[in-house]
Amino acid sequence: MERCMGELEGLLTGALPSMECLKLSVSKGLSTGIVAGAVMVKVPQIQRILAKRSVEGLRFQMFASEVIGSTVAIAYFIGRGMALAAYAELFFILAQNLVILTLMGIYGDKGRKTSGLAGLAPAGIAYAAMIFVLATGMIPQQYLEWGYNATTLMLIYGRAPQIAANFAAKSTGELSQMTQVLMSAGSAARIFTTMQEGGSPSMIGAYVLSSSMNCVILAQMFLYGGASKKKKA
Repeated sequence: MERCMGELEGLLTGALPSMECLKLSVSKGLSTGIVAGAVMVKVPQIQRILAKRSVEGLRFQMFASEVIGSTVAIAYFIGRGMALAAYAELFFILAQNLVILTLMGIYGDKGRKTSGLAGLAPAGIAYAAMIFVLATGMIPQQYLEWGYNATTLMLIYGRAPQIAANFAAKSTGELSQMTQVLMSAGSAARIFTTMQEGGSPSMIGAYVLSSSMNCVILAQMFLYGGASKKKKA
């Protein structure tokens, strides 16, 4: 990294950096941008739910699978000794997804707040237990890697029903287009940065799948956007 810093400083004198240093610099810049964007990535979705007081069209399992997947991924990356910049956005996305799940509990049962939140209680207890087990280091790294690989299947389980529901309804409901644009761009950029940071094939594959499914949902938003507005009218 120090050598690359020296090469980049050489730009001031007209010297071009090596391709290796150029890729590393782009990767670091993208990582910083991804983390900065993640701070607010789900905020448009949260604002939309609060403004509409509705979670119409949102699938619980998509956000729940992201929460579980992010939690396992964080534990896995920490265990592998990955640089924080390679996965820091997961902390922000995780926190915002937990807020969205809470709002789904509030607004998802036709306004019957007690029933909705009560339904989230068992899931909350199970998630707290999961956090405790991961935080205490009770799970060997090999098992964490298996768990991380399993999150790829969880990603499909979470987003495939959302894609199918959008297709069936010819609408994306209250999904936020801005959030989806940011998620699609971020996951696509992570493919490159993960390769540059020495990520495993399973990590790269997970981001490729995530990016692909995010782009499908985004495409549905553009495709069904007009139909959704007519339906509401």
